[in-house]
Amino acid sequence: MPSRRQPDERLFKPQMVFEHDDLKDLYHNVKDGIIVSIDLECADHCEGSSYERLSEVGMSWYDPRDDHSRPFTAERALPKIRSVHCIIRKYKNFSADSCYAEEHLRRPHKAMPYSCYFAKSYICNREKALDIIRDKMKWFSEKGLTEDEAAAGTKRKVIVLYWDPRLETSQWDFQLLYPFKRRFGRSRNRAAEMFHSLGVGYLPSSPAFQDEEKKYFAWHNATNDCWATVAGFLQVLSMATQTWKWERWMEKEKTDEEWDRLEMDPKERRKGRDLKALDMSWLKARILERNAALAPPPEKWPKDPLGHREAREQMVHGVLDFF
Repeated sequence: MPSRRQPDERLFKPQMVFEHDDLKDLYHNVKDGIIVSIDLECADHCEGSSYERLSEVGMSWYDPRDDHSRPFTAERALPKIRSVHCIIRKYKNFSADSCYAEEHLRRPHKAMPYSCYFAKSYICNREKALDIIRDKMKWFSEKGLTEDEAAAGTKRKVIVLYWDPRLETSQWDFQLLYPFKRRFGRSRNRAAEMFHSLGVGYLPSSPAFQDEEKKYFAWHNATNDCWATVAGFLQVLSMATQTWKWERWMEKEKTDEEWDRLEMDPKERRKGRDLKALDMSWLKARILERNAALAPPPEKWPKDPLGHREAREQMVHGVLDFF
């Protein structure tokens, strides 16, 4: 991996948010910035550095200058989020169905490379995938400039959200936004729990998606995770102008007597109420169908160390039946 880089001055780190007035200030400071999320998935059963085990690269972004709907709401902004998704060729045959690692016989495989909803998946080598991300980041700083801004040498404000504190870059850990700590009572939380509380991560109710018998996103797909991160941030920003969302999501602390009437389950004891699922009816199944068709057939599945190529699904069922 390259050595730690100096922070990029074009990247913007939002201020802390403690109260609703702080959120309104944040919204006004970032409303013209490009919001970006980058996610890197690794083959967790292989040895080597994260760079060597890189299996997917995802990126999503939202540029308010591409969104002419007014007033701003998360519901109107979601279809304007753009994404890219790269599957690293070295690990293209490792999927939830094909991975032979013993630990994945007892628990679900994390990565879901062929389940991207928001961009056509592109199979390439590691260097090409990272070049795509670097080129996009350079492009963002000059994207959509007015003639006056270009003449003055102005650069666009770029807000980069991430979920992994180990990344060696100047980015902002979205999950450390104070309202999450205040609402959930802890600094770090499960991504799905946080996103679902914001109404993010629910699949459309159309028959094309119901066939999968799923209600939620396929997490641990690099681009699905990126898209949800940008969408979640837009939902938080929308609370600046849609005060009722803030009041519902950050519902005031209950009294001791009210807590006593609730179960001790932390999910029941937390503040606030989840926002309803954001409308995803605009999402079309053809992208997912196209990407799912890229998944390797059984005859292409990788062989285990003994040279066998067995159906992981059958092996998993055998393990579960045994227990």
